[in-house]
Amino acid sequence: MLCIFSFLFGTAIGSFLNVLIYRLPIGKSIVKPGSFCPHCRKPIKWYENIPIISFLLLKGKCSGCRKSISLRYPLVELFTGLIFLCLFIKFDLGVEFFFYLFFFCSLIVISGIDFSHQIIPDIISMPGIIIGIAFQLLNGNVKLGLVGLFFGGGLILLIRVFGGWVYKKEVMGLGDVYLTAMIGAFVGFPFVLVAIFFAALSGSVMGILFIVSTKQNRESLIPFGPFLSLGGAAVILFHNQVVGMFALLGVYL
Repeated sequence: MLCIFSFLFGTAIGSFLNVLIYRLPIGKSIVKPGSFCPHCRKPIKWYENIPIISFLLLKGKCSGCRKSISLRYPLVELFTGLIFLCLFIKFDLGVEFFFYLFFFCSLIVISGIDFSHQIIPDIISMPGIIIGIAFQLLNGNVKLGLVGLFFGGGLILLIRVFGGWVYKKEVMGLGDVYLTAMIGAFVGFPFVLVAIFFAALSGSVMGILFIVSTKQNRESLIPFGPFLSLGGAAVILFHNQVVGMFALLGVYL
């Protein structure tokens, strides 16, 4: 029953994350007004706002203007529900569970905004850095958290500066620097290395597939935030496997 509740509660939180993804980039209040159709501005009734179910019952269309509702909404709700379920199974209701809930929810919002607008809001990543260090302090790993913060953020900052010098343009925003610093604060060192490597690998593969499938040129903007988020999430969810990988390399954590 607790597993079912954690999933359902996660989908409800996912509905709120959709509000953040839509409203934060355009500077709208996340409190007022209530949920509305982005096309016709029709207020959404409570029974039209049930996570996942309402989307299916409405067949993906607004009940007013009948325009399509983005598939992002049910996907974020479903994904958030699954994340809540996975974290509950892995950590039960311990301190780690609640800190990682914040971490994963932050990654979901950052990824959604970066994917849509190519920006990463500092209002999420900057407090996330502080909360990540607080988490490491409670676990007695504050040194590893600080090293992860500065190493992760510093490495991306170095890539940003060097890439800008080579290509004579901005290749990576400061938002990516702060996001990686937040991930480093939460996962610590050397796990932030795995997160960055996984992000670079998955980002490269998806970038190649995007260019080949859409026939876009190499100048096309592909947000890196979602891949950094994916790397950070993978390190948490597959922590034991990552530790085993380091052990094979002779590094015991």
